[in-house]
Formats: sequence, structure tokens, C-alpha cells
Amino acid sequence: MSIETYLLFIAGMFAFCAMPGADFFYVLSRALSGGGKTGIYAAFGVATGVLFHTFLAVVGLSALLLSSATAFSIIKYLGAAYLCYIGFKMFTAKGGIAELETAKKTSNMKVYRQGILTNALNPKVCLTFVAFIPQFLTPETSSPSMIGMLGITTAFIALIWFICIATFAGKFRTVIAESKAFSNLLKYGLSSLLVGFGAKLALTN
Repeated sequence: MSIETYLLFIAGMFAFCAMPGADFFYVLSRALSGGGKTGIYAAFGVATGVLFHTFLAVVGLSALLLSSATAFSIIKYLGAAYLCYIGFKMFTAKGGIAELETAKKTSNMKVYRQGILTNALNPKVCLTFVAFIPQFLTPETSSPSMIGMLGITTAFIALIWFICIATFAGKFRTVIAESKAFSNLLKYGLSSLLVGFGAKLALTN
């Protein structure tokens, strides 16, 4: 793969990662509720989820999963249910986004594991590996090692992007806490978005 093609892949994948989605709002909500450090754990979880999809792509399971309607549906509904579960817990928790009871009781390692599942159970990420990455490969460069390299690159891009989001959101957590009304508004808004992404995922064909 030429350096020009690789740089084009990085630019395209960055644009994909930067699009607000379930991962984005999960990291944002964790950073606002638990602080920048908690958000960074969520970012590492999401990046680990990308590595999981990289492994599936390298061994050829991504295409197999997407070709099976049953397997796709199972992953889709599990992912949708999990997003709705996280959103519902946040929505019903006491306090605003900056002082959630759930944030105080949730360890950073649990946030990390939740980040993994949020990404790993999203078949849209799997679809990205099957549909987007092959566009940058040729018959000569299409190999498990090259797919692995592009997958690791994707995980690194996601990690850097979401660490930036977590750090930025964490700095504003104390400001948000000063306004109870705004803190409540953010909690209900972000939790509703997570549930909404779960419902949207469930309706994906």
C-alpha cells in the first residue's frame, strides 16, 4: 500500500470516527458524569472494541457474520438492548449528569468493559470493516496482515479522537455541575440519545 493511499484511509476513517454515534455519546456521557479520566477509560474500551472487529475481519468472520441473517440479527438486537439498558439506567438515575449516583458506583474498569461491548455489539462497525477497508486494498495488498494493520490504525484513530472528546468534556464537568437545570437537561438528553441509537440499531436491516 502506498503512503498516499494510507493517508487517504486515515482521513476517511477519521471522518467516520468523528461522526456522532453511539460510541461518541457513550464516551461523552461517561466523561461528563465521571470526569475526564472515566471518559478516557470509555475511550480505551471503544478502541478495544475496534480491535475485536479487526480480529473478526482478519480471520474472515466479519463477512461470515454479515452474510448470516440470524447471526446479524442476534448481534444487532444484543447491541440495541445494551445501548437501551445503559441509556435507561442513566435516565432513571438520581441527580444531573455531573453528579449521577451511577457514576459514583461505577468503577473505571466497568466503564472500560461497557465501552468494549458498546462497540463490539455494533454490527455497523463490522460492516465498516467489510465495506470500507477493502476499498483501499488491491489483490496484491489484500492480506490478513494488511487488514490487521488498517484495523489497528482505525483503533488508534478512534482512541485519539475519543480521548480528546473525554478530556474536553471532563474540563467542563465542574461548570455543568453549577447549573442543576442544565445538568439534568444533559442527563436526559444524552440518555435519550443512547436509547434512540439502540432503537435505530434494532431497526437496521
